[in-house]
Amino acid sequence: MLQLRVAFLGLLLGIAYAPQVSACDACSCPFNAKRQHGRSAGATVLTPSANMLGKGHGTVGFLFEQQRYNAIPARDAHTLHHDGRDVHGKNHEELYHVSAGYGVTDRFDVFVVAPVVSRTSIQIDSHSALGRGERSDGLGDLRVVGKYRFWEDGVDAAALLGVKTPTGETSDRDQAGAKFEAEQQPGSGSWDVTAGVAASRSFWRQVTLASAFQYTYRGEGAQDHKAGDVFRWDLGTSYALRPIGSHPNLSVVLELHSQWAQQDRSRGQRKVFDSGGTTVLLSPGVAADLTESVSAFLAVPVPVYQNLGGEHEELKYELLAGVSWHF
Repeated sequence: MLQLRVAFLGLLLGIAYAPQVSACDACSCPFNAKRQHGRSAGATVLTPSANMLGKGHGTVGFLFEQQRYNAIPARDAHTLHHDGRDVHGKNHEELYHVSAGYGVTDRFDVFVVAPVVSRTSIQIDSHSALGRGERSDGLGDLRVVGKYRFWEDGVDAAALLGVKTPTGETSDRDQAGAKFEAEQQPGSGSWDVTAGVAASRSFWRQVTLASAFQYTYRGEGAQDHKAGDVFRWDLGTSYALRPIGSHPNLSVVLELHSQWAQQDRSRGQRKVFDSGGTTVLLSPGVAADLTESVSAFLAVPVPVYQNLGGEHEELKYELLAGVSWHF
């Protein structure tokens, strides 16, 4: 037991030394059981936990995700673009996720998430329309995720395995009829695989700690573009105002997210200089158990460190809000 606790502490502290990419690159919001059948479960928002739905139980939910960026001025971006740099004038993204999960056994859950994506940018290629607002909309890529809890003695631990399918729109066009670059499309056109492990534990009936490691392999997608693989570490803690398992209840959440991404490859496996890098996000939020069956959450991840490859539009902030129904 002592060794387990030391290992868990190491898992939690390891985040501080992580190599750190964009905002919610591997958002785990839909994959956490906000209410665990059979025993009490604390709340985290973006950090994967080992909470399970329970055999025969399910959840459906909706998540709104918004990301705003510090846009590069149109003329500067235009100059960089014509110098061969991989700049796209990105300034705003919105994603609307619909999710469903089911407890196949007490130890194994399956989740499906389907997003609708809207991305806005400014025109940086055309001289006559320089700075004009552009929007790319459409269905995003469907994700299927399995979570298996393999340990529950003092600390709960679960393995995560997910697949993102190339179901999203990859041929959206701007107002002049030109196809958006691969990075601006609602879908990626690639098969991606994410594997990881999550650990969580509740203390004193009101405090929860959770931490996770995830690695995402990204395949080649639309327009011969392969986004860089991502390594992510998460650490989250929450404090419930009432004992965990009480309804209604409100939890104050604070999380730290550390991401590192390799450079993209495009058209003949050429490395894209203006891609990849490291990002650290601090995410305050709240999670509410409104009733025994209905939960809601709100989180605002803010970058505290960004060291991106080449010229990137840096993240300004992110907003996530969601609601889920358990049955």
